[in-house]
Amino acid sequence: MDGAGKPRRRTAADYMASHVDQTVELTNPHYVLFRAEGEPWHVQAKTGQVSPDGTVVRLLGKVDVWRSDPSGARDLDVRTEHLVVLPDSEYGETGEPVTIRTPASTSTGVGMRAFLDETRFELLSQVRTHVDRHRPQL
Repeated sequence: MDGAGKPRRRTAADYMASHVDQTVELTNPHYVLFRAEGEPWHVQAKTGQVSPDGTVVRLLGKVDVWRSDPSGARDLDVRTEHLVVLPDSEYGETGEPVTIRTPASTSTGVGMRAFLDETRFELLSQVRTHVDRHRPQL
């Protein structure tokens, strides 16, 4: 919860296991990052691990990050295989191949820095973008 008592983030999973070292293993985690304005960010993966203090979330296998518009249609979809998220700063990064889709474009690259609070994504290398103004919704 934030200072005003509104939801800030939520983590759910099919299975959660806490280890002796206080790390938490997740199976099929779904992480929701609520925003002060606009629709929340969703992050889903095959598996995940949360650090003992909750400051680092490692997501592995078919990672999908998305945001929907108010009607529920996805207006941004990011896919990769591994993603490290720092929930407090709303930041994520990967060194893996990434695909970013919007209703009008597809960008691919290797490596990414994601600044979710700013809705800003930086692809780090081998970047290619295809723009299609006539493509239907995601």
